[in-house]
This record gives sequence, C-alpha cells and structure tokens, in this order.
Amino acid sequence: GKNGIIKVEGFGIGKMSWKIYNRWGQLVFSATDKSQGWDGTFKGTLQPMDVYTFTLDVEFTDGTKYKKAGDITLLR
Repeated sequence: GKNGIIKVEGFGIGKMSWKIYNRWGQLVFSATDKSQGWDGTFKGTLQPMDVYTFTLDVEFTDGTKYKKAGDITLLR
C-alpha cells in the first residue's frame, strides 16, 4: 500500500547517499537516487519487524549539504 516503500523526498536534491542498517550493523539497503526506496527486504527476503538505523547525506543543487541519522521501525 501507501506505506509499503520508504523513500527520501525533497526538492533540489543533487546528490545523496542513504543507507539503512539492521541492529547488528549490517547494511540492508543503500541508494543514491531518491526514486529508489526500501521495501523492507534484504536480498529478496522479508526482514523482521524491528528498528533499523539510517544515515542520509544530501548535497542540494545550490551546493548546501545536509546530514541526518535516525531510525525506522519496520511494521507489517
């Protein structure tokens, strides 16, 4: 449905690096294109309902940079 995929949304994003990790620090998703989103899978396997951490590094088209880290709770 509407919340089946999580994506980065924003205006003026020139470059980005978005990474999602499981609780053991394993990289389960990575994207450099804001049209790519995470559907809660890793290598085609549904991941368990849990809290996942993310890092996001963005460079906007005007040259400003933005960094954010946080968590995503995966629910089904």
